[in-house]
Amino acid sequence: MNEYTKKTLTLVLAAIALIACLWLVVHGHSVGFASGGLGIGGLLFELGGLAGILVLLGLYNHSYQ
Repeated sequence: MNEYTKKTLTLVLAAIALIACLWLVVHGHSVGFASGGLGIGGLLFELGGLAGILVLLGLYNHSYQ
């Protein structure tokens, strides 16, 4: 696999992971309001999505150190 293909594949996978993490945050927010109770399940969804976004940001910034 050449360097261009590897970089393109990494970029596509990172974009898919970012969309999935953003979906977790939005879905967790709506689940928290829909339950009417404490919303712990929604909070866990949101925290999982936020952790994923922070991991992606860390991986992106690692190449610039």
